Amino acid sequence: MTSRQTTTSTSTPSSKKPKVAPTSNPTTNPLLESLDISPHPRPFKNPNYKPPLRRNKNLKQILSDNNNTDPNRMQMQTTYQNIESAPSFRRGNKWCDVTGLPAKYTDPKTKLRYRDGEVYKAVRSLPAGGAEKYLEVRGANVVLK
Repeated sequence: MTSRQTTTSTSTPSSKKPKVAPTSNPTTNPLLESLDISPHPRPFKNPNYKPPLRRNKNLKQILSDNNNTDPNRMQMQTTYQNIESAPSFRRGNKWCDVTGLPAKYTDPKTKLRYRDGEVYKAVRSLPAGGAEKYLEVRGANVVLK
């Protein structure tokens, strides 16, 4: 019996293998240690950096903020959304009444605008009511009653 007990007692510890604890200092490669950048300080980062409190807005956000906050603010500003704007101070172009091209001259007798000498000859050869019809098309005719 004693021999059985000894065999069974020796067989039980052999079936359970003892666990080997890992070593606390693993072997490391010195090349990897020299190439590792994680423990080194980063001088390019400012430790006192704070992100700005102001954020950038796109055009759509700016327009919606302006429209929602103060409707009287955009009274006379000329925008693509607002067609009602103040009249322009720039002089309008003068166009030839006969050809429709830019006119440099005005006939003193008939008040018709013309571009060059050829058109001036045509203006002078108009019949009696022809000049008034050109002025009526332009909206510069004077009707006396």
